[in-house]
Amino acid sequence: MNVKNVEQRSLSVSRVRNFVLICVTVCCLAIATGVLAQKPQLPPPDYFPLPIAAVWKYKTTSDAGTNTEFTQTVLKTESQPDGTLLYLTQISSNSPQQTPIQTWYSKPPGWVMMHKMSYYLTEGSFQPVRPFLKNPLVPGTTWDWKGTGIVGEDISETSKVIALEDVVVPAGKYQAMKVITNVNQTGSPVTKTYWYANHVGLVKSVTDSNGVQATSQLVSYTFP
Repeated sequence: MNVKNVEQRSLSVSRVRNFVLICVTVCCLAIATGVLAQKPQLPPPDYFPLPIAAVWKYKTTSDAGTNTEFTQTVLKTESQPDGTLLYLTQISSNSPQQTPIQTWYSKPPGWVMMHKMSYYLTEGSFQPVRPFLKNPLVPGTTWDWKGTGIVGEDISETSKVIALEDVVVPAGKYQAMKVITNVNQTGSPVTKTYWYANHVGLVKSVTDSNGVQATSQLVSYTFP
C-alpha cells in the first residue's frame, strides 16, 4: 500500500468518524428536545379557583358556642353583554334558619372581583364592583375599596397579604397565604383573616366582630 492510498484511507476513516459524531449529536439533541417538550408546564398560581361543579365543605365554630357546617358550590358561569364572565357560587348551610347565599365573581387578570350577592330574598350589586382578592397573592400586597353594598349600605375595607404560613385544618395541612381584611360596614368594624392555598382556595378564615370570633375550616373539597 503506497502513501497515497494510506492518506486516502485515513481521510475516509476521519470522514466516517465525523459523520458518526454528528449523527450522535443530532440524536442526543432530538432526545433532549423531546424530553423538554414532554415536560408538563406548571399551571399559573390561582388562589381562588372556580371550576364548575367544584365543592368545598367547611365547619364553623364561634365563641358564642354555635357550630355550623356549610358547603360552597360553583353552580355555573354567566356571560355578560360587555363580555365579562361571571362565576355563580352558592353557600348553603345545615342550619334551617339560614337561606343559601349566592355570589357572582369575575376573574380578570390579577384579580377576583365580587359583583353582586343574593340572600334572604334580597339581591343587589356592589357599587363600584368590589375587588375581593388579588390573584395570585404576593406578600406585602395591599388594596382597598369603598362603596355601597347590596342594600345600599356604606362599606369601606382595606386588605393586605401577610405571608405564606403552614395551616392545619380537617382537610389536611396546607401552605396558605394569609390575608387580613379590615371592614367598616355602616360604622361597625370587622376584621377578617383568611388563609388561601394555591389551586385549592380558602382553607381557613377567622372573623372578629365586636370581640366575638368565628372560625371556619376546610373539611373537604372536590373538583370535577
